[in-house]
Amino acid sequence: MAVPAPAPDPDDRAESDQVRGLVVEAVHAAAELLAHPAVAARWDEPSALEGMTVGALCAHLVRAAGATLAYLDRTDPAARPDGALLTPVTYFHAAIASPIHDQIKQVSATESTLGPADTAAKCAAIANDMRRRFADEPAGRLVAALGGRMLTLDDFCRTRMIEVLLHLDDVAASIDVPRPPTDPAGPAIVIDILIGIARDQRGDWDVIHGLGRTERLQRPLFPVL
Repeated sequence: MAVPAPAPDPDDRAESDQVRGLVVEAVHAAAELLAHPAVAARWDEPSALEGMTVGALCAHLVRAAGATLAYLDRTDPAARPDGALLTPVTYFHAAIASPIHDQIKQVSATESTLGPADTAAKCAAIANDMRRRFADEPAGRLVAALGGRMLTLDDFCRTRMIEVLLHLDDVAASIDVPRPPTDPAGPAIVIDILIGIARDQRGDWDVIHGLGRTERLQRPLFPVL
């Protein structure tokens, strides 16, 4: 049985605008970084991520950002979930278990053949499209991802903060340039989700020990992705 749509709350619009704005800002920052001459110079060289060239890493970042628009396009605004919505934490569990997870490196390598200039331009276009599309989408808008499992657009935007900001940092490290500045609220979202994943994987006391009593931790807590 489909789950009814949540009742709209006027206060939700401001939160939606903030989260969506943070993603747009991060993708714009990524587009500017991808246009850096050092990216083109090192396009075919190994990146900071094992098994990925700089070009493949950039292509993966752009695909991860563009997934937001792709899921919006594929999801009927009237569609409702058959069960509980995914959260940012449960989304990543589902994503890691998805068959596409094992294909990411190959897909990214293939998409890097677009080249550095066109990849940077594609990233900028995605940011501009996001800004336009998000303004038209209500708070509470749902998207279907990962085999049709649904989550709110805003929660999907929160998952994009992990993808875009972490890979923004990876690209900067790969080409030896400073990471572009972004709103501090973005990394705060990333931290909240990563801690949530750690809590789900290991339990609260392992997280407490990992952050405050490492001598009591039986095995490393991080990374969680």
